[in-house]
Amino acid sequence: MELTELKDKIISSFTGSEKDLHQVLDLVEEDQAIFPFNEFKHLICNLLHKGGLSYDKYVEIRTEYISENPNLWIFEISAPRGFGEKFAQTYVQGKCSKLKKPSKKLDKNYSGEYDLWLDGITIEVKASRAVDSDSEEPLYMKALSRNTDKRFLMNFQQLKPQCCDVFIWVAVFRDQIVIWIMNSDEVTSNPLFSKGQHRGNIGKEGQLHIKHDNIQQLDKYELKDDDIESAIRKAAARKKASR
Repeated sequence: MELTELKDKIISSFTGSEKDLHQVLDLVEEDQAIFPFNEFKHLICNLLHKGGLSYDKYVEIRTEYISENPNLWIFEISAPRGFGEKFAQTYVQGKCSKLKKPSKKLDKNYSGEYDLWLDGITIEVKASRAVDSDSEEPLYMKALSRNTDKRFLMNFQQLKPQCCDVFIWVAVFRDQIVIWIMNSDEVTSNPLFSKGQHRGNIGKEGQLHIKHDNIQQLDKYELKDDDIESAIRKAAARKKASR
């Protein structure tokens, strides 16, 4: 259930008069909504005040919406490091206790160039959120579901395939978190990968643009069974076998 559907459901749940409903909708339309006093709070408060929307019905709608959109809180993480490191890396580590934070003790050559380590396999974790490309709203307002028809762009940046064996991509939708696992050779040879993210660093950093019209190209790398350890090892093995 996206925001337009939520608004329609709130309106259709109103049991008062058409006059009262249109009066509320006109008030909401004229209001200069600003977070946290947005149009939904204005709409609900006025419908409750008119008596055509019960508190119990409001709680029912709210509970259903939260249940269908469990990842909305992730879109409220504003700091890039808070999202990329604290959320994404922690989320990935939570799926496999064997994944470790790298250190000189594990890898004497380690100097901060990758994020996780699995029995000698070096892993870089990248994350992005799916949001409506045509909206200027805050992230949590334009967050999209996995089956959306709207345009979006997830840009995985600062990729250095030469610095790790395996990449883990964490794509956050409002209702689902998708993980793709590829080895570094599969990244550099992927048609979605563009080399040289910044002028002057050709061959050093690149980026991967995942959009609504090309996301299916990563289907074969999607983690389906939640066995992330096996998927990492298989990705690393494919790299070794191709050389």
